[in-house]
Amino acid sequence: MLEWSICSDCGTILDKSQETCQNCHTDVEKIHMDYLVRYFNNLKFIVKTASVFKPYIENLKDISIETAIIDDLFRYFSYLGLGDGKITENEVEFINVLLDATYTEEDILKLANEEIDDYPLSFKYLHQLDLYGKDLDMHELSSTNELFGCYKLFGKFFITVDNELDDVVLNKYSTYINKLESKLTDDNVNLKPIKLNQNTSTANTVEETHTLDEYLQELNKLIGLEKVKKDVNSLLNLVQIRELRKSRGISQPSMSLHLVFSGNPGTGKTTVARLLSKIYHEIGILSKGHLVETDRSGLVGGYVGQTAIKTQDVIKSAMGGILFIDEAYSLASNSENDYGAEAIDTLLKAMEDNRDDLIVIVAGYPELMDKFLNSNPGLESRFNKFILFEDYNDEELYKIFLLMCEDSNLVLDKGADEYLRQYFKKMYENRSKNFANARAVRNLFEEVITSQANRLAGKDNITDEELNTLTYEDFLIGDD
Repeated sequence: MLEWSICSDCGTILDKSQETCQNCHTDVEKIHMDYLVRYFNNLKFIVKTASVFKPYIENLKDISIETAIIDDLFRYFSYLGLGDGKITENEVEFINVLLDATYTEEDILKLANEEIDDYPLSFKYLHQLDLYGKDLDMHELSSTNELFGCYKLFGKFFITVDNELDDVVLNKYSTYINKLESKLTDDNVNLKPIKLNQNTSTANTVEETHTLDEYLQELNKLIGLEKVKKDVNSLLNLVQIRELRKSRGISQPSMSLHLVFSGNPGTGKTTVARLLSKIYHEIGILSKGHLVETDRSGLVGGYVGQTAIKTQDVIKSAMGGILFIDEAYSLASNSENDYGAEAIDTLLKAMEDNRDDLIVIVAGYPELMDKFLNSNPGLESRFNKFILFEDYNDEELYKIFLLMCEDSNLVLDKGADEYLRQYFKKMYENRSKNFANARAVRNLFEEVITSQANRLAGKDNITDEELNTLTYEDFLIGDD
């Protein structure tokens, strides 16, 4: 898990070896990607609010502003990443986690450009929304400023993701931000300083909230996962009845709410965990209702004693919510020099000490999760509820692809639709033991829209219909 050390007073990003800030001598705190993801989610919520004006602005009616923001951020990160002539593994991970993508280094090098617009389309779109809102006396609406804040904040963390700072890259970042700020100032955008809250908990983070019924509807509307929905709804019924008994003073045996999610990648485990955190908060089980995602790299250190500290820090950030540990089986190793066992022991103690306001979900491949639970008697006793995420079938994979198209304002022509159905039928029938499910669909989608771009790039006078339509030809990726 990517991590930065920052000064809790001035917000300066420090070398990870520093324990105090040299400027103000304040203690160092840690920031992980989950903080930046929540910051980005806050922007998405603001954009969603501002987008109520889209139907009244002619040239924005059919525009997906969130997609434009993601596309522009990808170009921004690629521009900064290529500042030193290469894209590192940490930079790839940063882009994928923040933008919820699955790019490889080769993908980024292929799609990236060493040049970037001084005034990206996403800023132009948001500025139009803000101006429309101001005409209606909504003077506090400033989605453009929020996006600029994200560019400044994300850029700072991106260029230091490898715990080193290249002077050339820093100059590219500073020059670009200054140009963008100058352009926004010329357009009379009210720019306010970004507020970097070093506390990575969600207590002070503005998030979109819903009612319990809305969260349950969101869960039940997920494509496929019928058995998962049934198991989760049964679990929720059990929890709600226990809470009712508790409120009436009726004694009852203790019950562990920690869970094992087993299944292949891309089957919705993280999505369901995030919804569970919100639902448990709404029914009073968790005080905050946030989700903290981690894996072995976020828990295990390189020497004795470091692992316990790292694990305790992650647990602290998850208090009041759900700690989701992906590929948890990687913590169990037979090696004498491995510190995964130290992370497990620290985790088990925290689960016992904080069982009233912390839920842990461990996730991974079914067979490997069985071995993981059998590796320590304490794991078996605390994780006694299992939910299996089965692979999506061909019809569900097809529906997932259509959802991605809908989010990007794309449609399929008849040939593409027929090809896609057959493609997913063959994909499902010939799937491997570790089938990637929705991730495989995402990879296909990104390849197809790249293919569409290559097809259209050489044409003149491209119509909106052509821009918004995927054809049979776009799916012939790698075909002769």
